[in-house]
Amino acid sequence: MPVSPPPDDSMLGVKVIKRENRIGSGIARLLLAREASVVVVLIILFVLLFLSPQLATIGYLSQHIAGLAQVRDNFYSQQNIQNMLLQIALLSVYSIGETVVIITGGIDLSLGSLIGFSGMVLGMVAVHFFPQNGHPSMSSGEAILIAIAVALAISIAVGALQGTLVDKMKLPAFVVTLASLVILRSQALVINQQLPITLSQFPSLLHLADGHLFANTPFAIPIPFALLIVIAVIAHVILTKTTLGRYLYSVGSNEQASRLSGINVSRVKLFAYTSSALLGGIAGVLYAGYGAQGDPQAGVGYELNAVAATVIGGASLFGGQGSIPGTILGAVLLQVLLNAINLTLSNPSIWQGSVVGGVLLMAVLVGAVQQRKQGQGS
Repeated sequence: MPVSPPPDDSMLGVKVIKRENRIGSGIARLLLAREASVVVVLIILFVLLFLSPQLATIGYLSQHIAGLAQVRDNFYSQQNIQNMLLQIALLSVYSIGETVVIITGGIDLSLGSLIGFSGMVLGMVAVHFFPQNGHPSMSSGEAILIAIAVALAISIAVGALQGTLVDKMKLPAFVVTLASLVILRSQALVINQQLPITLSQFPSLLHLADGHLFANTPFAIPIPFALLIVIAVIAHVILTKTTLGRYLYSVGSNEQASRLSGINVSRVKLFAYTSSALLGGIAGVLYAGYGAQGDPQAGVGYELNAVAATVIGGASLFGGQGSIPGTILGAVLLQVLLNAINLTLSNPSIWQGSVVGGVLLMAVLVGAVQQRKQGQGS
């Protein structure tokens, strides 16, 4: 048999260099990814919160931030962690819907009002079949199931109408969803003459929104957080593993080219806005259960939180970019910041808008810088 010649040292060196270049370029892409930036910021925040007792010894900080020495114990307490998981889940559920719409190059400004409206619809239907004072026509469990189905069906109809107006009538998504924001908030107030609807007589709904898996253990998980995991996995698979997901990104990157290539843009947009509205309706049901009432004022300003979480996580408001893991990381960062100011400031509510707006602006700036660097690199 012929004996193959020994490998050339120069060829081996070339292969090693190529492999090192691939590793280096992979690390560079990872560092440029928005998700990596969010993770770094989160790590810094967690470290600062852990070191808060030491920071409290600094004269200026101790004078201007009351209770800084107790922040670590309060922030890392099991009760606070459970509360943060719940708030992260509630924000992430409807932010995932916002992500799908933004990927297509649109925007959904109606989510906050839809949360309040769907909660009121839920309360109205549930109380109709199971009144507090009167003769119920069915059990509380059956009534709440029907109420959830009606609330979600109406939410889907709202999303389908928005998608149709945006695609078929060529109306700007900003205008369509802004009009929906106003109309849905008004209708939420009309349903029960501006009054909330009590839902404390529906224990199954309260458990869905405020219950825990593995309760009474150190590993207790809020049920909404478990629901978020299911929704996030489904949405991530759709975006990354299906033809529909590729179409969503394609429409957001270049809608005209997508039409010319044979993609049914109408169906893609209809799916995006319907999905967003469905997830907004689910969030509305959860918020109603968490507060034990359908509140016409629920969700005020939440649409901006959804946009912030989505953009922080790497989505581009011009379309064609975004991911579910990034959105969830954005929601985590937003909630950690809000939780931190709640623990450190004496009047945190007046600062929440500044935090959300400032973080959103920083995320847009970081995204612009990263895109510029990537453009220069290519």
